[in-house]
Amino acid sequence: MNSLEQRRKQILTELQSLSRQIDEMDGKIRAYLADRQHKPHPRHLEFIEKIQGYRIDSGVATRQMSTLLDNLQWKVYYSKRAWAQLWENAEAQRRTNAPHEAVITESAGPATTPEAPDAENSSRGQYSVDTLWEIQKEKHRVHGSPSGKETKTEFKKRMLKEYQKLNGQRKKNQEIVLSFDKDTRQCRLTLKD
Repeated sequence: MNSLEQRRKQILTELQSLSRQIDEMDGKIRAYLADRQHKPHPRHLEFIEKIQGYRIDSGVATRQMSTLLDNLQWKVYYSKRAWAQLWENAEAQRRTNAPHEAVITESAGPATTPEAPDAENSSRGQYSVDTLWEIQKEKHRVHGSPSGKETKTEFKKRMLKEYQKLNGQRKKNQEIVLSFDKDTRQCRLTLKD
């Protein structure tokens, strides 16, 4: 039993480390795109594959681990999209010989609509409600649950209400994150330290 607990602690530590590495990867990519001659290539595609392919043995897995892994894989999925956009913008800048500084200061994610909540702090990227809706649709597809219970308009209203409530409650060191509640079959916003 002791080795099982050690393995679980090791997996939790690894998942937390991978989450930090996603945040660090954003800086590595931006640094490389700003100065390709002096900064090493970030090797972000291999990193993305590593996280997307990460599996936890069912004999060791706990609900907390499964949730952490699920959130981690969604985080890298949307970071991948943001990084691809960053890369595309950098290539466009290079083609027009414009200064690279414009690329470095761009948002790390899709633009947030005025009525949309942030899924994470702006330093980690902003997600529009449309993006959150796509996440919920994907979760329904993965979990084989019907997606017709809630319309997109209802989803937007619910997300905005949840965000406003959590934003008023959150402490300085907390983030508002999206998680999928398997019981209600809905994505929910929650606070995370």
